[in-house]
This record gives sequence, structure tokens and C-alpha cells, in this order.
Amino acid sequence: MKPETRSRLLLFFFVLSIVGPFAHIYRAQQASRYALTASIWENQTIVLDELEEVVAIDVAVREGRMYSDKAPLQPILGVPLYAAYRAVGGESAAVLRINENLGVWWQTFWFAGVPLAALAVVLLLIAQRIDRKVALPAALSIIAGTILLPFGALLFGHVLAALFIAGAVALLLGEEVTTLNLVGSGALVGAAVSAEYPAVLAGVVVGLLALWRVRSRVYWFVLGGVPLAILLGIYHTLAFGSPLSHPYRYSAFAGVPTEQKSFLDPFGSARLDNVMDIFFAGRGFFVATPIVIMGLFGAAWLVWRRQGRDRALALTSLAAFVALLAVPLFWGNPWGGSSPGPRYLTPALPLLVVGVAAVWAFRPVLTRAVVAVSVVTMMLATITDPLITGDGRGGFGRWLRLARDGEFADTIFTIGLGGWGWLVHIALTVGLGVLLYRSRRRGDPARTGRHPLPRPESSS
Repeated sequence: MKPETRSRLLLFFFVLSIVGPFAHIYRAQQASRYALTASIWENQTIVLDELEEVVAIDVAVREGRMYSDKAPLQPILGVPLYAAYRAVGGESAAVLRINENLGVWWQTFWFAGVPLAALAVVLLLIAQRIDRKVALPAALSIIAGTILLPFGALLFGHVLAALFIAGAVALLLGEEVTTLNLVGSGALVGAAVSAEYPAVLAGVVVGLLALWRVRSRVYWFVLGGVPLAILLGIYHTLAFGSPLSHPYRYSAFAGVPTEQKSFLDPFGSARLDNVMDIFFAGRGFFVATPIVIMGLFGAAWLVWRRQGRDRALALTSLAAFVALLAVPLFWGNPWGGSSPGPRYLTPALPLLVVGVAAVWAFRPVLTRAVVAVSVVTMMLATITDPLITGDGRGGFGRWLRLARDGEFADTIFTIGLGGWGWLVHIALTVGLGVLLYRSRRRGDPARTGRHPLPRPESSS
């Protein structure tokens, strides 16, 4: 096996070993997704009426019938895995189980943990365009130092959407963008939107990158997204009466709606205090995950100093972040409800790896300090309870208190082995981390003087 391939596999399994075992408590977002998966398999319908007892507030109600208010791709993809779980004796989703819910863990493992591990590999490949020597630590810092880490252990659609957006960008970065790359990139953008609706804003930015790379052939990118757009339209028609409708028009957050809301009802006037919160509150970027700020700064520096594809990549990362910033700017709750941070921006966070790699290359000491703060905060969130409720106060202090009081999340190991399960979890992660470190030291092309990729300065 080639050293590069071995390192990528070790990176994948190292990240998966961190988040894969976690089995957090059953809450509203997970319930809405899991109920749709179960209803499709057990009741052959997307209507959730027969599972009303196990879903909470995250639902949409149309004509007296209850539906999930989440983008449908992840719940639909989860149907075969749910069927397999039930076939081996797994408990039905109709049973309300708040703790140690193995069915939800099984879905989370495949649609949050595995995508996060795959995303780490994609970020490694993207960061290598900027600096091969620091590509691995830059990729890991984005994975472990942002809200991607806790969401890798929760049944949300954010990590899945982030993987699709990053993959769509990666397909557009080669020396030549083939027709297959364009179709694949468009399909991944379609998948991202079908997994998490706000990702459409990042998808538009990826489309602009495709337009810059290929000009007249950009229609292949658009065609790549058409199949998933059609499937999403069919789902919306079945559930909400029109392919252009969406579940937020029937949101039941404030009780059963008596009439259909306007298309832009979830959005209001711009609230600058929301932006201030997501940057400076206890779970904001400056306080909890300052690696994001460093990534923004580094991307801006690349726009100034680099040319060609490197500049376009940096501009794409900044533009995706700014585009998704519009959601918390105009949304009533900038965090998206219970969240370890501003979750609507999650699909844009992976692309900041280019900025982190740039800063790491010329300010390594400062970068390591910023990464340490971010990783410790997000690790504490992941091993305790990442979902902050209420007015958004809290963050590092809250998660530190939970850890001090021994209020740790369950894992698949602790469910089976009690406290000893933590030793298994830690040993597995540390072992894979050591192997990854040794693999990087021995086989990284940046350390052996081999540069199979063109130097960034020579890119067009």
C-alpha cells in the first residue's frame, strides 16, 4: 500500500474512533429524522402520525398530518440501515428511549461519524494545495477544533452536507476539470441541499467556482444537480403540496399552524446582535472555536498573496462563509436552537482549512495555541452534552463543569462495559493516533522531498 493511501486510511479511522462510539441522548432533531426513517420502513409513508409519541417539536403539520421538518436525504438513506437493525432484533423507533438508544446510535455512526471521517480525508487533499507539510494538522484542526466534531456524534444533517460541499469543491481543483468532475460536483451540491437546506447558499458559491473554472461547460455542473433536485421536489410535493414549498412553512414550533406561512416566513429583518453573538458569545467563534477566525484571516491572506486556483479556492471559502452568515443574520435564533455553536454555518467551515494551512505555515506557534483552545473546547462539548438550550449562554465553562461533575455522554463501549468502556475508547483512539503520526513521519511526501502535485505558485 502506498504511504499516502495508508495515511489517509489511518486518518479516516482515527477520526471515526473519536466520534463513532458516542451515543448521545435522544432529542428533538434526532427524533424527527429517526421517525421519518422508521415511518418509511415500518408504515410505508412519510407521514409521522403513528409515531407522534416519539417526536417532539421538530415537525411540520399540513392538513392535520405530521411530517418531519428536516431535509429528507439522510432519513431516506437511513432506511436500509434501519431495516438491518430491526432484522437483527433492534428496537422499533416507536419506543421512546431517551438514553442508550442503539437505533439512533446506529444511524448516527453512519450519517455523522463516517461522513466526518471521510471529510477529514477530503480536507487533507484540499489543504495539500496550500502546503503539504501542514496539510494533516490543518485538516485535523478543522475537524476537531470546530463544531464539526460534536456534530460528528449527533444525528443532524450538517456533517453530511459539509462533506458534500467540500467534495464538490475538491472535484473542481484539478489541473483539468473533466465533464465527470463537473457532473459529480453538481450532484454533490444537490446532495448537500437535500441533506441540509441552508447548504444551498454554499452550493451557489460552488457553482460560481465551477463557472470560473470551465465557463461555457458549466451546464454539466447544473445537470449534475438535477436528479436530486427532482427527487427533493417530489418529496416536497408529497409532503407539502408543491416542489417549491418547504417544511418551515408548516413548522409546528409554536403549536399547530392554522394556515400555510409565506415562503420567507422563517426570516425576518437583519439582526446585527445575532452576528455579534455567534462571534463573541460563550459558544461563539472568538471564544469557543477561534480556529475559525484564523481560517478566515488565512483565507483573506491567500486572496492577497496567491494567484489562480489557490486564490479562487480561498475566495470560495470566504464567500461560502459569508453566504451562510446570512442565515443567522436574518433568523430569529442564530444558533439554530440547541447547538454547540452557529450550526447553520457548518457546511462552510471545512473550506476554511485552506486559511488554517496558510497561517500554520508561517505562524506555527500562534496557530498551535489557537488550535489547542478550539480542540479542548470542542472535545469537552463532545464528551459531555454539546446541545446548549436557552438563550445561548454557556460554552467552555458549561462543558467543563459537566466534565468535572462526571456527566459524560454514553458511548457504545460504556453501554456494554460501564466505566471500563472509556479505557477501550481512549486506547483505540490513542493507538490509531500513534499509527497516524508514525505514518506521517515515515511516508509523507512533504517530508521525503517528493512533490507529486504541482507547486501552488505554478497553478493557473
